Amino acid sequence: MNPEESKEAAKNGLGTWLSANGINISKNFSCLNPAHEDHNPSMSFDKRRNRCHCFSCGADYDIFDVAQIQTGLSGRDLFNYVYQKLGIQVEYSSGNFRQENKEKNFNAENNNQEPQIDFASFFKTCHEAVEKTDYWKKRGLSRKTIDAYKLGFWEEKNRFVIPTGEASYNARAIGDVDKKFRYLKPKGVYELFNLRAVETAEEPVFVVEGEIDALSVIEAGGIAVALGSSGSMKFLEYVKHFQPKKPFIISLDNDEAGREGSRKLCAELEKLGIEFAEISITGDCKDANELLVKDREALVQNVRGAKENVLLILEQQKNQELEEYTTTSAAWGLSDFIHEIENRYKRDCISTGFKNADSILDGGFYSGLYIIGAISSLGKTTLALQIADNAAKAGRDVLVFSLEMGRQELTAKSLSRISFERTKNWKLDIRNATTTRNLLNGNAVQTKEQAQFMNEALKDYAAYAGHLYYHIGIGDIGVDKIKEVIAKHIRITGNKPLVVIDYLQILAPFDMRATDKQNTDKAVVELKRASRDFDIPVFAISSFNRENYTSPVNIASFKESGAIEYTSDVLMALQYKGMDFQKNAEGRYEDEKARTARILALRVEQEKQAEIPGKMQNLQLKILKNRNGRKGSVDLDFCPMFNYFEEPKQKEPEWVKK
Repeated sequence: MNPEESKEAAKNGLGTWLSANGINISKNFSCLNPAHEDHNPSMSFDKRRNRCHCFSCGADYDIFDVAQIQTGLSGRDLFNYVYQKLGIQVEYSSGNFRQENKEKNFNAENNNQEPQIDFASFFKTCHEAVEKTDYWKKRGLSRKTIDAYKLGFWEEKNRFVIPTGEASYNARAIGDVDKKFRYLKPKGVYELFNLRAVETAEEPVFVVEGEIDALSVIEAGGIAVALGSSGSMKFLEYVKHFQPKKPFIISLDNDEAGREGSRKLCAELEKLGIEFAEISITGDCKDANELLVKDREALVQNVRGAKENVLLILEQQKNQELEEYTTTSAAWGLSDFIHEIENRYKRDCISTGFKNADSILDGGFYSGLYIIGAISSLGKTTLALQIADNAAKAGRDVLVFSLEMGRQELTAKSLSRISFERTKNWKLDIRNATTTRNLLNGNAVQTKEQAQFMNEALKDYAAYAGHLYYHIGIGDIGVDKIKEVIAKHIRITGNKPLVVIDYLQILAPFDMRATDKQNTDKAVVELKRASRDFDIPVFAISSFNRENYTSPVNIASFKESGAIEYTSDVLMALQYKGMDFQKNAEGRYEDEKARTARILALRVEQEKQAEIPGKMQNLQLKILKNRNGRKGSVDLDFCPMFNYFEEPKQKEPEWVKK
């Protein structure tokens, strides 16, 4: 196989690799992430992707990641190790110029050959040859440090050698060598430099990137561990089992890669509950060795200062964490709560305009997410628009996001309702009232009397229309756009509005690849967040599942109802009055067949009412969920012809008549 084919073949062998290591890939197993204490096995093997994924910490590994965790190998050594274990033969094509040159350079350096002697003898020979190079002195290291850590010179390869374990070393080429072949490590398990100091050190241990950086810290009077090219995984695996006596001082390279590596390492140490402080000792230099060569005394002072201050820094961190955590206590926010209650007491909520509905809602709409649903054509948009108009009449700003109807249709619905209200209030001929359709096609004004009547209706509408703000879109308005408009409205006007959204299921999706339910759930959560962040009521319309058209309304009636049920503050639904389960003469609830027949007959009767000018359908508004109040139901009469809702007039008690 060529190199690419070999790599893919190796990835396909992850299942075999895991099984060979005693892991049952048919069920969840303990996470392989060294930093994850996985008491409840949460990693599984994904056969389709040939990766193993942890559903708790998010780790996602292929075979090379797993092998690196197990061996500490990296780069070419890691790939060769995996190929050898899986029995994969790599064939390099003579026409592959890049690979051919890699092999040429590699063979020229003879880098792939290892000493055929035991490591103890190899290290002794290299250390005895240390005087044959001035490399270590140029790096600022004293003879004391060179001897203490058996640093050496591999004369045959022209490389300096840093022993990192009894059978582990890092041999770096001296001179101009291809970066890919600069470092040479023996095959097998690579040990991190000075890692065992973690167990024995009686003072804070510095964690740096390279071995020479660790030696530089040691030269300056500290104790240091080097992560090496294998990164932090092996280090984390070690400290997970050998808890350090003293805190770590994290001081990786002073560059973007070092800062990112430091961020990740600190996050993992925090998960493990290990004390550490992130302290830079490099000054303006890239790493500790560069500063040692440039200004030895500066590094000595930085190392001493870090050791002296680490406990103070940790104490400050603990105090800050305690202070931040204290903010989660009930007592911490008590004064703010009292202040907020006082402010809310002085600030009226937004009335729906329906007395009985306001009674259940403790006065109307407060900051939060309100959702209303109903079957098609039962007036949910009409009711929402009438509530919006009622709020505008009371002087409250309203933002209406309409994803189905245009500005003219919304205005026509309001004018149709006003025309009907005027005939009722002034006991005028019902023929003066006009439908939305007649307004839109110009048939509403055919006589002088009709023109005068509509002019009066327009005056009524104009009196509050300045508080209504329409935002029209089809598929191009999503929650982010809604948030932008709300922020802009508050910034420009200084007023916090009621937000009406018609309707949830046709908001622009967050992700075109996600399911309708996922997009709706995301929209609901973000609308709830908007209501909280802007401290406003958000009133959204939702569609119903079709299977609920012949059933009493309930929470499950809402289409894509997962987040709607759990995230909304108030959940409301419209239905024909009389749809709830009823008892027969024997006191038993009707069966499914009888109930369905009764509801169908009820719908037919109510729909006939809608065809008669001025006639009302008898509806019921049910409060299915009220996070901060009571549930209940309200009777509403609905005239669909003229877009009008009202609460039925209550009969006077007998004692009033007397």
